Amino acid sequence: MNKYRWAILGAGHIAEKFAEGLAACPQAICYAVGSRQKAKAENFCQQFGFEKAYGSYEEMLADPNVDVVYIATPNNLHYEHTQLCLNASKAVLCEKPFALNADDVKKMSALARKKKLFLMEALWSRFLPTINRFKAEMESGKLGKPQLLQAEFGFKAKYDENSRLFSPSLGGGAVYDIGIYPLFLALYLFGKPTSVEVTAVPAPTGTDMTTAILMKHAGGEISVLTASFAMRMECDAKLYLSDGCLRLCRMFHMPTKLTSACGDDEPTEIKVETLSNGYNYEAMEVMACLDGKQTESKLWSLDMSNDLMELIDLVNEKAKQQFIKE
Repeated sequence: MNKYRWAILGAGHIAEKFAEGLAACPQAICYAVGSRQKAKAENFCQQFGFEKAYGSYEEMLADPNVDVVYIATPNNLHYEHTQLCLNASKAVLCEKPFALNADDVKKMSALARKKKLFLMEALWSRFLPTINRFKAEMESGKLGKPQLLQAEFGFKAKYDENSRLFSPSLGGGAVYDIGIYPLFLALYLFGKPTSVEVTAVPAPTGTDMTTAILMKHAGGEISVLTASFAMRMECDAKLYLSDGCLRLCRMFHMPTKLTSACGDDEPTEIKVETLSNGYNYEAMEVMACLDGKQTESKLWSLDMSNDLMELIDLVNEKAKQQFIKE
């Protein structure tokens, strides 16, 4: 089993979550952290047991001992920083959303393929045991044919026009930040939709505050999805089948409780073991791919990321058209 020296580009909250998960991976060496503020990188290293702190991303990427980089910067910088890492000949795991549009995702993917370097979007939910068991239960046929997915993600966010949640320049908006999870789940379960309808309410900055999405899929399945910064929602995912219901309880996008109900029976819990905080699974997938000399994951490929981003582009475009009309 090969060991891999990991570097984290950016030292914010999501980087802390990833570092906690990474520490649970036997193959991973917590090696370097890069930040525009060296003191912040040094504090991060001390807190999470990394070996080296760098005060610039370029300096960290020049370190020949860095094997793979996790990008943990704001949404609007993912494209730039992925290009930076790939041009430094590093394998890359980039936090979701991969970029702010499908054109940039295509460019990132093309560069990685040209250089024969590993690249994957860090959509951690794809690798969680609860999510994968949810799909396996659906496909088992025990509860009949899937009919309707209801998935929501919402919380009441403090409005700040300069925050990453609301600023257009920082890639703000409910769909980018949290709507990606219900959209991913629908895509993962049913494939690309054949029709998409969107109703949205804007924030004062013009980004979406609340977005509701209705989709139909090729197999006749329907997805009803919601993302909002305006209210606290249950943040669960219910899959109604012809003979029962599966539910990923609050919060469905992370390790949580999974229940199954047949007909009118009371729901019963399906026990699913999850190690660490869940972020370890995406890191483990990266290292398994590197062990196998693969430049992308078969479980969450670059084409799959592109499909998701094209869907996000479509939803955002339909929301913006609605805002203009209003």
